[in-house]
Amino acid sequence: MPIAFELRPAEKADLAFCWPIYRDAVQPLTANWKEADHQRVVEKAVGHAGTSILRSDNANKGWVEVSENGGSVELRQLFIAAEARNKGLGTSFLNWMKERADRKRKDLLVELPANSPARALCERLGFKAVKTAGDKVTMRY
Repeated sequence: MPIAFELRPAEKADLAFCWPIYRDAVQPLTANWKEADHQRVVEKAVGHAGTSILRSDNANKGWVEVSENGGSVELRQLFIAAEARNKGLGTSFLNWMKERADRKRKDLLVELPANSPARALCERLGFKAVKTAGDKVTMRY
């Protein structure tokens, strides 16, 4: 059964919630971690109009950044708090995004570190790698 979730627009104050989730997920995958550079990435993302807080069971569980152009919907960031991982929330969200992209007749693109555990989830849900650049892979559904 899919996990119910809702999205609310991110606010500047959400940086304190978003940063540790990002850091805990990305730092172990990054060879030359530069904290200040990564903090800027998250600050910019939280300020982006397409960034939302992912909520389930009346609590913040993660955050997402989505953008859209003429031909595709791009999932730029998807981070779920450690205590909420591997419980179906990411699967529910990605399936919802796939349906959204299908309705719009657009590709759904996800860029993630090539060594990310989320890659296996994306592959299981039908995403295919279409580009590899450095330590990043772009997947399309």
